[in-house]
Amino acid sequence: MTETNTKSGGSSLSKALTILKEVCCTNTPLRFADLVERSELPKATTHRILSTLTDEGLVRLDDHSQLYHPGYGLLELAHKAWSTLDIRDIAADQMRELWKETGETIHLAVLDRGDVIYIDKLESQKSLRLFSAVGKKGPVYCTGVGKALAAFLPEAQLQEIIATQRFIKHTETTLNSEEKLREDLIRIRKSGISLDLQEHEEGIQCAASTIFNYRNEPIAALSITAPAFRVDEDRFLHFQQRIKEACAEISSRMGAQPLTKNQD
Repeated sequence: MTETNTKSGGSSLSKALTILKEVCCTNTPLRFADLVERSELPKATTHRILSTLTDEGLVRLDDHSQLYHPGYGLLELAHKAWSTLDIRDIAADQMRELWKETGETIHLAVLDRGDVIYIDKLESQKSLRLFSAVGKKGPVYCTGVGKALAAFLPEAQLQEIIATQRFIKHTETTLNSEEKLREDLIRIRKSGISLDLQEHEEGIQCAASTIFNYRNEPIAALSITAPAFRVDEDRFLHFQQRIKEACAEISSRMGAQPLTKNQD
């Protein structure tokens, strides 16, 4: 007999997914009768599926309230899935879109103790010599990607990072103190955009933003880097909007939840 795609006549897998989604995607826990009604499956089928999902740890039944909740096994599966993902693969198409659109250099970086390390880079097709290279490290306090990552760290971790910074004044605009850096990090948390206004290299500026994982932890940063003479104010504002959009898309793929209020 040919299986249909209806809830009552679908495959065993589709029925199980229907039940699992009902348990996980509702605002309040559900009783058995609620799940039967919502899934439109027979009671016997619903009971069999719930028993299997419970045995696998994907669904949890509260014996006292008789309400079904998402199981802790889902967290284990999510952890295993996220741990095998390579942020370079997840970010690749967004990096290429930004590169094609702007014609400028696109960086992807992560924290490595007190530094940032560049893990991917798409070179500008225009003549431009930069400090950065894949595998090369840079300071946190005066790079767009570094500040984008530092802005969303827990205070204890941020303090450890700040303690490692030498605050060398590379250019006239370098933030060369903890006080100035913290003021900038507050602005970054509010706007979601980190700027390097010729702070690390004279004549080079960038717009960066943060990539978050499923725990809403900062795990990487992406930036558009260009010489100041080639970017007027309107174009630089466009860079800021686009880098924020790209990072939001990558973060969504990593399971992050949108920030609902400013981070202070």
